[in-house]
Amino acid sequence: MTCSVPLKTCSRNDCGFTLVEVLVSLTIMAMITAVAFAGLSVAIDSWHRGTQKIDELDRRFAVERLIQRQLALADSHLFHGSDRELEFLSSYSLVNGPGDPVWVRYRVDSDKFMYAETPLPEYSPERSSAVATQILGSFSPIAFRYLSRKSEEQSAWINVWTEGLPSAVQVQIGGDALTIPLVNRQ
Repeated sequence: MTCSVPLKTCSRNDCGFTLVEVLVSLTIMAMITAVAFAGLSVAIDSWHRGTQKIDELDRRFAVERLIQRQLALADSHLFHGSDRELEFLSSYSLVNGPGDPVWVRYRVDSDKFMYAETPLPEYSPERSSAVATQILGSFSPIAFRYLSRKSEEQSAWINVWTEGLPSAVQVQIGGDALTIPLVNRQ
């Protein structure tokens, strides 16, 4: 008995892939995937750093705006400061907004920018019991300077202020200096 069906011979194209071809293609796919995940990791890290920077700028902007509002309403009789501390009476409160007068104190404690306020009826220079105390942020460096005008032509920035209101207050937060002119000079 003989079979009359001819045997079909397989050519290279009809049989599929060899083991070496499969291994090479898997290796190439693994390298492409590794590069894609590395790029994704870099993108996520950049996103986080950008978000942190935006949060820091927002915090600093809020601090600058608070200082501007409070200094605009500062009392000329109760104002003194140094390069590391600023105390004054203002009718703008961080807690309650505009209204009753509060004794405000900004202080630099190492790299932390500290804030304290006490309602005027509860304030006593001998005892410091602030109703609201808060860390406004960690900025470096932080310093205060005061513009002293002896005449129209003669003015100088000084580090200590004890009497009345200066012409302006300069607050250095981080690498930026914010100059706040005081127009409420009574």
